[in-house]
Amino acid sequence: MRLRRVIAEFLGTMILATGICLTDGDALAAGASLWVAIIGTGFVSGAQFNPAITTAVILVGLVKRKISKEDLLEHFIYYACHFFGAFVGGLMAWAIRSETFEMTIHTSPGRAYLGEVSATTALILVAMIGGELKDSHFINTLAVAATLFAGLYTVGPYTGGCLNPAMGLAANWTDSINHTHQRARHLYVYLLGPFTASVVAAALYLLINPELERIYKLKEANQARLSVPNN
Repeated sequence: MRLRRVIAEFLGTMILATGICLTDGDALAAGASLWVAIIGTGFVSGAQFNPAITTAVILVGLVKRKISKEDLLEHFIYYACHFFGAFVGGLMAWAIRSETFEMTIHTSPGRAYLGEVSATTALILVAMIGGELKDSHFINTLAVAATLFAGLYTVGPYTGGCLNPAMGLAANWTDSINHTHQRARHLYVYLLGPFTASVVAAALYLLINPELERIYKLKEANQARLSVPNN
């Protein structure tokens, strides 16, 4: 079962990376690709597809002391799946279109870093909170895809639209192989920004999630009370 989850993370990340690299990071295509990846493989692994999300999940698990050594090892394997899947997706897009995606910033590095942190924080938080919602999986998955679209549409013109360290590394690697390593000069922004967002999003999740748990406990209590037949 764990092997299936690992394969699902690889395939989902590859689908996402292929869609992004084929369209030069188009926001709508990226959101649609993520939704396809979630629907296609997310029911197996939980649809992380992003080392920044995996890092936040690990941090929350460590703080809550709800992550086993086996789960921790599996999440570290997810890192390899994300980076390798994104690289394969980048190569596939390169083979299809005969060109690579140049992901680069269009503002100062400091502003690009801030943009990546803010947009990736929103993406991680919606993904983690969405995973806790029990009312509609359709809405949950659409919300995550819409958040990626919103992030790329708003900050993408300034930062290049990464929000995913695996995607940033893969896009810069393939573009460097195709052209020159100078085109990967802002790679550090695409690694530091999303991983910083992991810490911020994990803290926000720990702050917000108890209220969500309280709401669901009240709903379950009310449902249990209504299901008891009146004598």
